Amino acid sequence: MAGTARPHHREQVRRRYADLIDVLLAEGEPQAAADCARLAVEQGVWRDPLQRPVHYLPSLGPVPVHDPADFWFVPYLEENSRLIRAELERVLGADDNGFLPVEEPLLGTGDWKQVTFYEGGQRFDDACERFPVTAGIIEAIPEATLAGPGVVTLSRLQPGSHIVPHCGASNARLRVHLGLHVPQGPRMRVGDRTLHWREGSCLVFDDSFEHEVWHTGDTPRVVLLMDVWHPRLDPAVQRLITEDRGSLATRVRDFMRAQGITRVEDTGDAILLHPDERVETLVRRHMRQADTRVIDLHDEQTVRQEPDGPDHDG
Repeated sequence: MAGTARPHHREQVRRRYADLIDVLLAEGEPQAAADCARLAVEQGVWRDPLQRPVHYLPSLGPVPVHDPADFWFVPYLEENSRLIRAELERVLGADDNGFLPVEEPLLGTGDWKQVTFYEGGQRFDDACERFPVTAGIIEAIPEATLAGPGVVTLSRLQPGSHIVPHCGASNARLRVHLGLHVPQGPRMRVGDRTLHWREGSCLVFDDSFEHEVWHTGDTPRVVLLMDVWHPRLDPAVQRLITEDRGSLATRVRDFMRAQGITRVEDTGDAILLHPDERVETLVRRHMRQADTRVIDLHDEQTVRQEPDGPDHDG
């Protein structure tokens, strides 16, 4: 497959394999998921069954965990970890600390929130103003900020949480974690390696490998998370990825088009989504067939809400 298919077709194949494996894992079928991943490797989709990014560069070797000593900014971050932690403690004492639920559906149990400083080269001023010391420190690392390939966040995971197995979207980047609040109990699996955080120390790993997190401790775990370019990535390829990434407005536009949304409104009490003509027609037809005006989805169960009360479809 890898030698004959066009790049776009190869990406489609990887996406479909990745979706199938994710469904099998979510359904509690790890052996079937592993068999599917091995089949994908046999067909040349990936080189390692535990490394399954949709955007895949086979020239970058499959190394799940990297030596932090190979990155110039690691000692810089570790030297400044006390300043970041002190600011974190001050902000956490406020009623409005800026931490919001993580959007990706990766949380199996528990509570996982984050503050986002950068995403795809886009600076989020609210977070940077709320954490000026932390923002000033990370802005000295261009590999992770304006030229960065992913996100820079503060990630807060509550006790009892489990982040389910998943793979990052690209192996063109590496992920850095700086431990800030690290109690006994949290651990992370990356590929076939188990990692533990330490306060004031960094971990560097390839998040395109399957990874998951458990927190069995009794206080929150907080890390500074940042994505940086893979050190062996060809600079020309890096430029192409950056140019193709587009602005935040472009990514929002593409997302809305893909979901069939023409307008989004935040009323303060709710988020209102306005569908395009195709989605609106489909929804109206379905609701007429269901003979209802309101439909909710709770825990994968369809709940029809009639004027005189809810009626569970199951």
